[in-house]
Amino acid sequence: MAKKAYHGGAFFNAIGNEFTTLKKAKDIISADVLDAWFDPSPKVLSKIKEHLPFSIKTSPPTQCEGLIKTIAKTRKVPQANIIVGGGSSDLMFAFFPHTLKKKNRVLILDPSYGEYAHIFAHVTKNRIIRHRLRKEDQFKINYADLSRQIEREKPNVVILVNPNSPTGQYWKKQNIIRLTKDFPAALFVIDETYIEYIDKNLSLESEAVKRKNLAIIKSMSKVYALSGARVGYIVAHEKIIDKVASFIPPWSVSLVAQIAGVEALRDRSYYAKKYKETHALRKSMIAELKKINSVTIYDSIANFFLIELLDKRMKADTIIEDLRKKKIYLRDCTSMSTQLKNNFIRVAVKNKEMNKIIVAALKKALTKEK
Repeated sequence: MAKKAYHGGAFFNAIGNEFTTLKKAKDIISADVLDAWFDPSPKVLSKIKEHLPFSIKTSPPTQCEGLIKTIAKTRKVPQANIIVGGGSSDLMFAFFPHTLKKKNRVLILDPSYGEYAHIFAHVTKNRIIRHRLRKEDQFKINYADLSRQIEREKPNVVILVNPNSPTGQYWKKQNIIRLTKDFPAALFVIDETYIEYIDKNLSLESEAVKRKNLAIIKSMSKVYALSGARVGYIVAHEKIIDKVASFIPPWSVSLVAQIAGVEALRDRSYYAKKYKETHALRKSMIAELKKINSVTIYDSIANFFLIELLDKRMKADTIIEDLRKKKIYLRDCTSMSTQLKNNFIRVAVKNKEMNKIIVAALKKALTKEK
């Protein structure tokens, strides 16, 4: 059987994946994936509702021309430097098999988003080089350490998820630009799925347009509350785009998703407000959980944070299984790293009421007698 990447989303086991009991979703806390806790922009919902029968039964624009035009306008990059797909994972599976050779070496962060390791190990079958981030440094990238490893290992491709998942740490764009200049032979692929939670102007999209060794992957799932719609895009130099574009199938993004993506990009003020609320919700959860002596909390800049279990008798999978009985789903980070050994839990920020339930359940699970 083909190897598949492991992700969160186990909560659908409780809801039912044939969708006959979707009403159960309201009783489930799905904090094992990083879907937005807030709804899409009201403008998104209004447009979809108004044209729902048409948008479901009608074939979308073949090459997503309107969506690309809107991305170009709002992100201030040329249309020729953009390709879109059904989410960032869809684009990754098109991008890497057509830009990598088997003999190529790929450097990834550890810990980081597990899809990358899966693709390079099981799809493109490249040699994976791991740059280990240290918890003593709050899992932040050290420029000197990373630079030395690139110099020593000479990877063909360097993957940086920025801000990173599951650590939630952001690395300044100046550092990445410097790397692209110091190592012009390497292709730097930056996953900016969560960048809008800080500031969309920190994106490297405009830099990717003019640099032949830089590509930016963007998901619109988490920051625009469109995970179910599946929309993503890549911004890169035209030579990179031309190499990959022919492998993107027609109608790669549904009409519902194209409409949602366009409307979401146009409603900056709504999402800016929600990002601000997300930071407040996260900090409130962390403040409560820091009162527990048996854990260390690693804050982030996005809609999630990390919990390290300090008591050797506590195991992430055991705690997560215990909370699932209460319909609370969190993420064991073991599969996202070679150094996290069943002792790290990632928690997604939800709404205020759900966060209180998560915190209360964690306090009980993490302080009970062993």
